[in-house]
Amino acid sequence: MGFLVPLFVSIGSAITGAFSLLGGSTILAGLARFGLGLAAKYALGALLAPKPQSQASQLDTTYGEDLARSVAMGKVGTAGHLIYRNAYGSGNRRVQDVYILSNFQINAITRVRYKGEWKTLGGTEDATKGFRIQGIDSEVWVKLYKGTMSQTADAGLIARANPVGRWTTNHRGAGIAYAIVTNVLNREHLTTPWEAFFEIQGAPLYDWRLDSTVGGSGSHRWSDQTTWAFTENPMLMAYALERGIFNGTEMMVGKGTNASRLPLSYWTLAANVCDEVVGSGARYSAGLIAAAGSGVTHDQNMQPLLEASASTWVEGASGEYPIAGAAQSIAMTFTDDDIMVDEPFRFSVKRTKSELINTLSGTYLEPDNFYAQTPMAIRIDASALAEDGERLAVSVPYAAVNRSDVADRLADIAFKASRYQGNAEIVIHPKYLADANAGRWVQWTSAEYGTFVFQILEKRLGPLGDKAARNIYLTLQQVDDAIFDASAYVTVPVLTDPPGDPDYASSASNFGAIGVQIQTAGSTDRKAAIRFSWDPFDDVTVTAVAVEYRPEAVGVTVSIASPGVITWPNHNLSAGDLFYLATTGALPTGMTPDSPMYVKTVLTSGTFTASLTPGGAAIVTTGTQSGVHSGYVSSIVKRAEMPVQVLTVSEGVLPSKTYEYRHRIITSPPRATFFTAWGQVSTPADVFDVSVGLAQTQADIRNFLAGLSLGLQDVRDKLAQVAAAATENAGRQVSDNSVAVRTARANAAAFTELSAEITDLDGQITAVASAVTAVQASVDTVSADGLFQIVATAGTGDVVSRMVAQVRASVGSVWVDAGWVIEAGFTGGNPAAPFSNFIINAGKFVVTDGTNTGTPLTFSGGVLKSLVANIGTVTAGLLQSADGSVKLDLNNGFFSISVP
Repeated sequence: MGFLVPLFVSIGSAITGAFSLLGGSTILAGLARFGLGLAAKYALGALLAPKPQSQASQLDTTYGEDLARSVAMGKVGTAGHLIYRNAYGSGNRRVQDVYILSNFQINAITRVRYKGEWKTLGGTEDATKGFRIQGIDSEVWVKLYKGTMSQTADAGLIARANPVGRWTTNHRGAGIAYAIVTNVLNREHLTTPWEAFFEIQGAPLYDWRLDSTVGGSGSHRWSDQTTWAFTENPMLMAYALERGIFNGTEMMVGKGTNASRLPLSYWTLAANVCDEVVGSGARYSAGLIAAAGSGVTHDQNMQPLLEASASTWVEGASGEYPIAGAAQSIAMTFTDDDIMVDEPFRFSVKRTKSELINTLSGTYLEPDNFYAQTPMAIRIDASALAEDGERLAVSVPYAAVNRSDVADRLADIAFKASRYQGNAEIVIHPKYLADANAGRWVQWTSAEYGTFVFQILEKRLGPLGDKAARNIYLTLQQVDDAIFDASAYVTVPVLTDPPGDPDYASSASNFGAIGVQIQTAGSTDRKAAIRFSWDPFDDVTVTAVAVEYRPEAVGVTVSIASPGVITWPNHNLSAGDLFYLATTGALPTGMTPDSPMYVKTVLTSGTFTASLTPGGAAIVTTGTQSGVHSGYVSSIVKRAEMPVQVLTVSEGVLPSKTYEYRHRIITSPPRATFFTAWGQVSTPADVFDVSVGLAQTQADIRNFLAGLSLGLQDVRDKLAQVAAAATENAGRQVSDNSVAVRTARANAAAFTELSAEITDLDGQITAVASAVTAVQASVDTVSADGLFQIVATAGTGDVVSRMVAQVRASVGSVWVDAGWVIEAGFTGGNPAAPFSNFIINAGKFVVTDGTNTGTPLTFSGGVLKSLVANIGTVTAGLLQSADGSVKLDLNNGFFSISVP
């Protein structure tokens, strides 16, 4: 039974019930029969659901088990069958995926699709990961196993299996072509594993024309698959499917036909027709992913190949073979005298309108469109349209064609063939038995009707009888050499361009920066800050704006020495601090521009040495240098989430300084974005509102501390009583809240007292709660003590919460103390009279940054000293130098300089 026969038989039976089984079938005849051929196949889906066919692409990744086996032939695109995923390494950021590409050998992976573009595999081959995808923003590797029966299990999959044992030495994949994809995930560009799509050169196939043992010339042998070669010839693919494609003794796909049923002379003719060069390439080529499994028939694999070569399929007594679409020589010529007049006769030069077409469109699988169905140019025959009086259209999908010129050629052939309308059912003399075979071209030279060339669609023999012996019954369809005239059209492939890339934003529009002052919460003070602003985004993929800022780069010099010394005026850096160097030329050998370096040793306020790592060896500088160098410290990056359009920053911002800034956008889904060029912005001065009556404050604090000291004396007396009550021994006395030790000359004591008291005097209620911790140690007339007290008072009088810490030392009757007081409350319990104080009592008060370079603030001997100051508005009476030689008298309005 011919592979195209079921199509015509089922349609004929469904519509007319008049067709008999054909001995051969033809693409040309099927297309010409608009109502009963391709039109029914592609347009009457509601009546007859078309059979699914194999094609040259698999656009979606498949998953799971027990799927149909598939064998890739020719050049195809496939997303593969994902069978294994493994994650390993730090944070499981390395992911291994295994994709089956074919259940038979393949030749190569030619390209892969990454983010909508074809990319190649290249670079230096890694023994474990294969080749890296070139020119992408992430790290993805592909390793191919071509599918030989002798291939071994992949060592990388075994070694990195997580947990151990998921992939073993038994996982060889013998006879299966598969790819191992290693993804190195990152947060910006590859947050999930790559969605794989491969373009592959499929199976190596047997070509009997290159087999010297069957009449060809070459080393190909059917029994030795290592001699086979990659091909895109659809007839070699069809032959392989007819005989069956085997892994060892197991047939993967195909029919398993005996070689004796496939006459090589006919197959050679068809293969040669496909290989003929027409234009810039072979006349016909194809790519196919043939399948075998439940619900998949051999016909579904063969049909796309026959359509891809405009072939007729013939099954006869001598075997099965194709006739590729090309002009044929005339096998025989008969005349009116050869027609048996006593037999049925039907001839028509026209078809019914239901069998005509005047408009044809189609699709093929375009590699540049990632093997998606792509439309060809629509063909409209204006004269035929005028003749028919209405549009008669059909669309033909070429499922195994991946070249636009071949697809256009096939469409042109089909369109022309549809307009040769002559058809006949006749009976001729038995003398033509040897030449009248299905699929052949024959000529009828008729005195009555003229000369016609037909292709034989059906041949059957009549019975032995009184009138004739074995008359030949033929069904004929008109054909002509012009159907295959390559010069009659120009290939204009129609590649539907997908929508271009959206107009993505690359940066924030009207991004700018300005120095501002921001008010300190709870005060009138204002400090320097930088405000960044930008226009709203139309691009919905923008999710945030990252803003980077840093102090303006400072001009520096670098010595060439061991170690090299960096001169950076007023650098304010400490050992271990991070910094960078930039240059308009070249730095000396040992230092790299815009790379992190660390302060090794601070030599002076303007010089230091450097190291490449924190605490590492000092950099030795050699060679020569050029250009102008500058230094800058590590920058700060802040992020504003959409839809914010303003970002104000104060961290690391000093007043009256110049800062550099830049920005970049953050997107979802992630795409490559870059920082803009550096800009500059200056900050304003800080403003502090300082207005204090120093003299009055001094008196108030003096009186307060005196009273506080008297109040704390009770605590000290109690501590002394605890010490005195202790027995004279060298041990310890412990009570619920006190401990003391005493000898003849010394004592040491400590206690903690918790108290709570409520008093009610003439209806006036007062509640007091306190906690006191005190320590004392004395030897003879020398003593030292310290205490910490918290008191909370509520009720009549002041409402106050106070925390006191005080230390004291004495020698005889001479003593010295230091302490601090924190308190908050309301005078007389009046909400309109709140107060809060932080008071420090010390002979010397020092603020230090913990370094050896100085104390920024010191109060000693009644004098307030500051090593550095950054003051807003200054109100003063007299400004003078330390030696009094320079004076600025603001009260009296004069300035004087005196020379000693």
